[in-house]
Amino acid sequence: MELDKDRLAKLLNLTDSAHDAEALAAIRKANELLRLSQTDWPSALGIRSPDDATAHPDAPETERANRAAEPPTRPVSEPPPFGHLRAYAYRNAFRREPLMARLIGFPFWIGVELLASLAPDKLLDTRGRWLMAVFTLCVILGLMAWIGFGYAALIGFDFT
Repeated sequence: MELDKDRLAKLLNLTDSAHDAEALAAIRKANELLRLSQTDWPSALGIRSPDDATAHPDAPETERANRAAEPPTRPVSEPPPFGHLRAYAYRNAFRREPLMARLIGFPFWIGVELLASLAPDKLLDTRGRWLMAVFTLCVILGLMAWIGFGYAALIGFDFT
């Protein structure tokens, strides 16, 4: 499918909207249009041709060929799917929660810290039922532990 540049121009004009949702929808539609036409932004804007994806316009031909033959210096990782976070990112997000909320669910906090330490790149479905069930169970256990600790501190346990 060939790129419809008129439609792309109309979509890009919509990104100037005062309504953020409308501007975001327009840029997403523009990206979808590029994906359907199997092109990218530099090619659509005429910055470079699609077959010259790795070349810099000022580089000599031999340097372009060498750069294209080299493997990338670091692995390119895809962003996680919607609703998923890597364990270390989930831990960092959990650390930004208020301290009292983390203390109430301290068993979950310990689990998140351990998981991020042992398997930092593990993907977690943050909107999944399993994580919600584990979180709920840990909060209930945490509340029971704090109530028991408070009872022991105020009244004490007498087993005789």
